[in-house]
Amino acid sequence: MTARFISVVSVAAALVVVLGGAPTAQTPADYQALRKEMDLMRERIAQLQKEIDALKARPQTTAAPAAVPGTAQPAIQPVTNVTMNLSRAPFRGSPASKVIMVEVSDFECPFCGRYARDTGPQVLKQYADTNKIGYAFVHLPLAIHKFAPKASEAAACAGDQGKFWEMHDVLFARQGTALAPAYLPGKGDQIPGLNKAAYSSCLESSKHEAYIKSDMTMVAPYGIRGTPAFFIGSMDPKTKMFTANVRIIGAKPLAVFQQALDEQLARP
Repeated sequence: MTARFISVVSVAAALVVVLGGAPTAQTPADYQALRKEMDLMRERIAQLQKEIDALKARPQTTAAPAAVPGTAQPAIQPVTNVTMNLSRAPFRGSPASKVIMVEVSDFECPFCGRYARDTGPQVLKQYADTNKIGYAFVHLPLAIHKFAPKASEAAACAGDQGKFWEMHDVLFARQGTALAPAYLPGKGDQIPGLNKAAYSSCLESSKHEAYIKSDMTMVAPYGIRGTPAFFIGSMDPKTKMFTANVRIIGAKPLAVFQQALDEQLARP
């Protein structure tokens, strides 16, 4: 039972005692004043009862184990039983590479933006664009970011024309209210060679809404509570089924990604 529940019950009990022991009014004016006070108390008790009922109806949750003092989660964490179907994911580098890195990201997330502007280009330049690895993007617009789902659709619409990564960079360059749906059609003006009419039509029709939701459903079992998140492993180039060996949570420094990727590349 929560402390709040106990407090509510205690107050309600105290009010009942007050009502039960109220003295008899001596004059009509005293009687009317007491009646008004008692009515207010009854209203308060009814409100408290609603709070009690709401507390009882809440699902019981189990607290996560406390971290051991003086320890920290490693930046590179081994994982098992993490698989993803990357058949629709945009790629950089070669999908046939021995090592595949998956970025799970949200276009409105400020940490994702920091990675995309600072560390991400270096990872892509050193590893993906040299075909050492394949690099895939999976959408996870978080519920707290109201502009993120439609921004993901905008990137997917540009991806229909082979311009996903160009739109990726445009969206991450200016976040916040610049990602509001009203501004997304204009993002196409910043990408040379994009058919703007087709892009705008795609956006308006919500063509890729189901695809974005399928990405979210796919990664839901893996306990990703914040973005960006990264998974590194291997992929069957025929089926596009990816199996992760390690994960990195957050916009870590370049050295962390270099260590994880070099270790995976060195595996037999």
